[in-house]
Amino acid sequence: MIASARSAGQSLFTALTGSGASSKRKVHEPDFWLIALILTLVMFGIVMVFSSSFAIGIQEDGNSYFFVTRQAIWALIGLSGMTVTALVDYHFWRRFSLPGMVAVMLLLTALVFIPGLGTGGESWGAKRWIDLGPLSFQPSEVAKVVLVIYLADWLGQKGHKIRNFSYGLIPFALLLGLLVGLVMMQPDLGTAILLTAIGISVFLVAGADLLQLGALISLGSISFLILALSASYRRARILIFLNPDSDPLRTGYQLVQSRLALGSGGFFGVGLGASREKFTWLPASQNDAIFAIIGEELGLIGCAFVLFLFVLLAWRGYRIATKAPDTFGALVAVGIVTWIIFQAAINIGGITLTIPFTGIPLPFISYGGTALAVSLTAMGILLNISRQTTNQVQVPVQEVSAHQRTLRRKRGGRLRRRPEPARDGRSRAEPTDRWSRYQTMANPRGHQTGSFGRAKQRSARRDE
Repeated sequence: MIASARSAGQSLFTALTGSGASSKRKVHEPDFWLIALILTLVMFGIVMVFSSSFAIGIQEDGNSYFFVTRQAIWALIGLSGMTVTALVDYHFWRRFSLPGMVAVMLLLTALVFIPGLGTGGESWGAKRWIDLGPLSFQPSEVAKVVLVIYLADWLGQKGHKIRNFSYGLIPFALLLGLLVGLVMMQPDLGTAILLTAIGISVFLVAGADLLQLGALISLGSISFLILALSASYRRARILIFLNPDSDPLRTGYQLVQSRLALGSGGFFGVGLGASREKFTWLPASQNDAIFAIIGEELGLIGCAFVLFLFVLLAWRGYRIATKAPDTFGALVAVGIVTWIIFQAAINIGGITLTIPFTGIPLPFISYGGTALAVSLTAMGILLNISRQTTNQVQVPVQEVSAHQRTLRRKRGGRLRRRPEPARDGRSRAEPTDRWSRYQTMANPRGHQTGSFGRAKQRSARRDE
């Protein structure tokens, strides 16, 4: 019984990690540069959350460590999730793509239509969280990783059929429109835009028709513009973006204070912990507006450092996508990296007044438990893909014995050729090493030119 239990446990471990002897994919070390970037962002975020929230913590809870303690707990949960997903074979999550999408749809529907279920954000005009005792849970964050896995599984199986209008574009648009519509009803315009960007990026890399995709993007842009102008508070955000000083004490207050924080930092900043805007002047200084506190305390150097980290993360992530062993892995990697980078761009763009402010957190840095835990868990999936990356061009080469290597050195790099019957009945020689195969493809008739070629011909005559 003990032996059978041990065998079952080993089989389960092999199925999860894909590291068994029967596995077709070689598992190697993960991308350590990516691990270093993730840990750097998380540690930097914890430091900045404490620096930007200790004054608010004293005011709201009487404890200066209130926010940073919760952030550290969620960081430990997220790092544990990242460790698990980095060890588990990413193909394992493929079987849960459809159940996960159904569960997310039902949860978002219940959050919107069941009164009293959504809490935590009603004071801001939204119901996006579900209270779980001392912690809160945001279903739209889970929807991001579920959408990536589901689209990678679904579009990866379709192949070239996704270029068909009725087989590819229509089902994709209906699925994405339903998910985005439920998020918009919370309402959460920033997350809805982010989900749209994730879906379009995966659909594009999967091989979508560019004309159809362009038409979908145009239609989606018009729809978002209509939705943005239909609500008074969203319309006010767009108008205040065009002229923040028109209402500096009400609608444009946060943008004006963010601009003051960034401008006060200068090149080197006022020093870590020395921000003035975090003393209740800048709303959500530990969350959506934390980049403004970074600019005030660390200056242009600190802001450039954050941007540099995200650029490096994008480079390592898309590099993993190009070397993924299959289409599913490539699409998952593209979806996860696009999610993180696009979310960072929306947050930084809103704080710097480059785009309208939408109230979305800065990945790994802003205060937010569910966002941090889900993002780290998703990065674990990306790390597992990095453990299975391969070179883009792989040529199977027959094993060469020590005796054959000796003969190859004596014969100027050639191996003995095994005669094989050709179609015309005559025997022909087939090269058995990569170099000879390359020479055969480059010079199929076997003519040798130059001094090196003549030396090889003389060596071949002596061997005969």
